[in-house]
Amino acid sequence: MLTYSGNLIRQHDPDRFLLSVLMPAEYHKALWALFAFNYEVAKTREVVSETTIGLIRLQWWREAIGEIYDGLPIRKHEILDDLAEAIKRYDLPREAFEELIYTREFDLEGVAPETREGLNLYLKGVSATLSLLALLILDEPANDTDVVDISTCYGLVGIARSLPFMLSKGHVMLPQDLLKENNLSPKKICDFNCKDDLVQVIEQLLQTKTPYRKLKSRYLKALQAMTKIYEKKIVANRYNVFDSKMAVPARFMALRVWFASF
Repeated sequence: MLTYSGNLIRQHDPDRFLLSVLMPAEYHKALWALFAFNYEVAKTREVVSETTIGLIRLQWWREAIGEIYDGLPIRKHEILDDLAEAIKRYDLPREAFEELIYTREFDLEGVAPETREGLNLYLKGVSATLSLLALLILDEPANDTDVVDISTCYGLVGIARSLPFMLSKGHVMLPQDLLKENNLSPKKICDFNCKDDLVQVIEQLLQTKTPYRKLKSRYLKALQAMTKIYEKKIVANRYNVFDSKMAVPARFMALRVWFASF
């Protein structure tokens, strides 16, 4: 049976919901709580009207997590009881949660990463940190380089896929140095009049990915397979992420990711 967190992730983060249900059932509750926490902090920019309010919201989560580790009463929130249980059962490091929250503060600045290296650092703070916590729950040892590289690849493809939505919100995550190389700027691309130019930017962005590799972790295998499916779709559409075909779900996604995880 789905928990509150499970329902939340199924609705708002279908990729990670799929990843979770492909893992052994005994880990579902903890994974859902972890991914629900990630969703709550990740959506901050979208649900606040001012940077200060966003920082206050993230601070609330920082204090709520801190109180769990300090053995204080758990705050009232639908996901916190299950998250506290997961933290204690799997001995999840406090530093990882702090890293997730700290990195999300960058979203509130409303500034695109200056360089490709800066973007990769951001993705390491959110995507790779989340993968690390998931692997600790699953008790799947993995090379740190693999965790960072596979998670960053997923993040890069995700930024490409979500570009139309993010531009509609005035949120630019494409590196400024890459935009400048193509005679573009964050302000210029938000008016949706540079779609053709952005095709080349997306192609260059995805060329910075780390090559696919053989992995032992089921979770990382599944994440890599999902990334590959999305990337192939972008390439098939000639890097035009604004094409209406991009909204069509990939065929047999669950089956293909499940098969790859073995």
